[in-house]
Amino acid sequence: MTPAVILQKNGLINTLLINIGLIGQPLELIYNRTGVLIALTHILLPYAVLPILGAMRNVPRNQTLAANSLGAGPLKTFFSVYLPQILPGISAGGLLVFILSLGYYITPLLLGGEGDQLLPYYIAFYTTQTVNWGLAAALGSVLLTATFPLYASYIRLVGVPPIGLG
Repeated sequence: MTPAVILQKNGLINTLLINIGLIGQPLELIYNRTGVLIALTHILLPYAVLPILGAMRNVPRNQTLAANSLGAGPLKTFFSVYLPQILPGISAGGLLVFILSLGYYITPLLLGGEGDQLLPYYIAFYTTQTVNWGLAAALGSVLLTATFPLYASYIRLVGVPPIGLG
């Protein structure tokens, strides 16, 4: 099911909330920022969860058991043993989602209002409708300039060799 179908006035979320009795009339969940955020979360959540899950699976079970046997409680074990080991996965997931969300064009266009557009919409607008190539190129350069340092930090965090030309 696509987010647009779920978020409509007679969609799954509004129908469920009305049937439960939490609301009396359907909520406005589409053509505003709320709809864009719900849809982008729906689409990008696996890209955040999978690196974190990979990092969590690499933590040896005997380390948390050793911390417990040495007297550390659950919170102390989590913050001093488990969290430092999964932090690269959390960082990689966050960076991956941020880099992917920089280029989203169609989801905010379909589900957002006029004021809820992201940078790729304005690049396309200044390229095709106003034919202001200079401003579109400047916005594209801003997007590219923001992406390269994030990609470099992602490569450093994850330890994957960067993609080269030769």
